[in-house]
Amino acid sequence: MRKSPLIANFRIAALCTLLVVPLWVFAEPPSERAATVQWMGQIESRRLDESSGLAASQRYEDILWSMNDSGSEAELFALTIRGEHVGRWSIDLPKPTDWEAMDSFQWRGKNYLLVADIGDNFAMRGSVSYTILEEPDARSLADDTILRPLISQHFVYPKGPRDSEAIAVNPARGEILVLSKRTKPPELYRLPLSLFPAKEPQEQTDAGEPITASYVTSLQGFAAPSRAEVDLYGGIWKYLAMPTGMSIADDRLLVTTLEHGYLFDLNNLVSPPYRVMLPFAGQREAIAFAKDRSDQAYVSHERKHGLRSADIYRVDIAPLRSNQPPSNEKQ
Repeated sequence: MRKSPLIANFRIAALCTLLVVPLWVFAEPPSERAATVQWMGQIESRRLDESSGLAASQRYEDILWSMNDSGSEAELFALTIRGEHVGRWSIDLPKPTDWEAMDSFQWRGKNYLLVADIGDNFAMRGSVSYTILEEPDARSLADDTILRPLISQHFVYPKGPRDSEAIAVNPARGEILVLSKRTKPPELYRLPLSLFPAKEPQEQTDAGEPITASYVTSLQGFAAPSRAEVDLYGGIWKYLAMPTGMSIADDRLLVTTLEHGYLFDLNNLVSPPYRVMLPFAGQREAIAFAKDRSDQAYVSHERKHGLRSADIYRVDIAPLRSNQPPSNEKQ
């Protein structure tokens, strides 16, 4: 029996759809690192709709810092590790274009916060930037205090614009690392922390012309969804392996995607990472190692459309044994 043109065209379209699916879709998953995930609580502040960045306080073990995504004012939120609201303060900055990430760090005996205006969904921005300010005392700061930035630095990438939601400071190596989101595989870039002045200015300093980030390497090993997961997650499966947050502690680089976490060895970034299994509970936006810990981290989620709940989870990662190599390469 002759097939109708409609049926024939449908089958051709279906075949073309299969052919354009990226080759990495059904890749084998990497080795896994045992982890215990504990729900800590809901983010209490309704104004913190999308905890797009997360950083552990360098002052208190039970305080986290966060901020909203694009479309919000330049302001920081302090919350407990259980999500309880501590405070909200404005920063003396113009309204951000697309805040996506933040970090905390100690440098020359003082505590600092870094917020990054690095979102670029359509790869159209001439430059992106980060801003550094001294970490305030969240438990004693007056509600009407305006936070003053110390430095804002614009930068570009060597091969054109990149979209990113992940930034991390490594004071031991004097560097700031930025991880691209939409390139496959994600690309890691380096900025020098040495641009930060030895003596902080009294008012904000604009560091002048944009600098160029240096390419470090491409991070391999982010597991694409399995065939079963494609059916489970529906249309969002193609985004599940994109990095949305990053944090550094000791020689560990911890990256989160929408689905899982990945633990890299900073001394051997080309080696495969360990996959840290995390719960899929909405759009995961950020990850941060706990204060002075390389085996514990916190993750935050978006409050969808400003409604429902947004959660904080604690992740306890099994330590490496003394006789175990720092990566999952076969010995």
